[in-house]
Amino acid sequence: MKLSIQNDAEVLNNKAKNRKIITMYRILSYDLIFYYTISYLFLVNVKGLSTAQIVFADSFYPLFKLIFQLPCTIFIQKFGKRNSLIVSNIAVAIFVLLTIGLIDTFTMIISNLFLAFAFVIKAMAESTLLYDSLEDTSNKREQFTKYEGKSAAGYFFLDAITSLGTGFLYVINPYIPLIICLIVTLFTIFLSAMLHEIPTDNEDVAKQSAKEQFIKHFKDLGIAFKFILKSRRLRALILYNSLMASLMFLTNTFRRSLLDDVGVSSEYFGIIFTIFGIVASISATKSYSIHKTYTNKTLTLIGLSYTLSIIVYGAVVLLKLPLFIMYYLLLLAFAVNYIMKGPFYTLIKQYLNSFCDSNMRLKIYSANLFIEYISSTVLSLICSWIMGYYSNAMTTLILGLVSTTAMIILLIYMSSRVGLKPEEYPKEDIYYDEKQVEN
Repeated sequence: MKLSIQNDAEVLNNKAKNRKIITMYRILSYDLIFYYTISYLFLVNVKGLSTAQIVFADSFYPLFKLIFQLPCTIFIQKFGKRNSLIVSNIAVAIFVLLTIGLIDTFTMIISNLFLAFAFVIKAMAESTLLYDSLEDTSNKREQFTKYEGKSAAGYFFLDAITSLGTGFLYVINPYIPLIICLIVTLFTIFLSAMLHEIPTDNEDVAKQSAKEQFIKHFKDLGIAFKFILKSRRLRALILYNSLMASLMFLTNTFRRSLLDDVGVSSEYFGIIFTIFGIVASISATKSYSIHKTYTNKTLTLIGLSYTLSIIVYGAVVLLKLPLFIMYYLLLLAFAVNYIMKGPFYTLIKQYLNSFCDSNMRLKIYSANLFIEYISSTVLSLICSWIMGYYSNAMTTLILGLVSTTAMIILLIYMSSRVGLKPEEYPKEDIYYDEKQVEN
């Protein structure tokens, strides 16, 4: 549709403006700053929740993301990516306010509802708006990876620096880190308002009624799933992403609970996660280099390194090794998690973007997130149930053993489907609408 729109000077100017803003915006909005370092301690020591209650309440987060998948997709199509991002950042601010005023598990569940709504929109709109804002050149995919890598690296670096002070601020007053987190979120609302919507071939969707939107969404989702089911490459990538994303969601809580179990104070929480944030920042900047170095072995390296490290930090706490050895192995295993985390988020988006046009790209994102949320919900509920019978360390060890087995099976399945040369992929793995000009 509308080649003239894509070449319009105003649109090109808006793309350039977006590129100037979007890196800073992505760094600040990538995830909550000043929150995760002390979130577990805040919920346990200040709000009086148990680890089991936290895991139970957090189990609703991916469930809410699953429920919001369809409404948020329609919301983005109706109001545009830029307006949707403004609303999503307002929802994040509400989450922080509810956490500050938390009184029980139910309140935490409600706060997760707002956070889920926000990050469903962010997951679908931020990367696609960035991709739409890039120049239409032959190396657009590489430029996208570099922007994503730079944003991820910037976030991890900023998170590392702020984590250093978060633990000490928590000692002064446990509410200070959350208040600063709220201030940062308010600034992301301002930055998202400065972004510009980039016209695409989906502009007419905004004129449709809600009923028409729902019908169209189900048709689009059906098209995406039909393409995914035909594409051996996409099937493998989406299964891999669902496993890795679920593990990364769960281990955020498990790592902090294990540190608390072995007696690490809030001040050291800040120092530890500062170091890990720097490690993640450096690894995120190396995403493209890692991909070039390991080529079709990149996902194997990331996946197995991550799951095996879960086994290590579950086992060392369960075995009650001498403190020095325990701390050393724990920190080493945590470091492996963070080294793999940065490149994963950048590269999986690059792989999912490949071999399809911008129209299909949004549909694939929606289908991929739909499957990811199901996986995260199921795995979270299972772990929440296991924690009713076993300790944090035993639950972590079980998770590591099961996920490593699943990862090995999945990598064998992927070996003949992912990482091939472009000309080696069958036509079922490639989708381009002949009526659309690739963005």
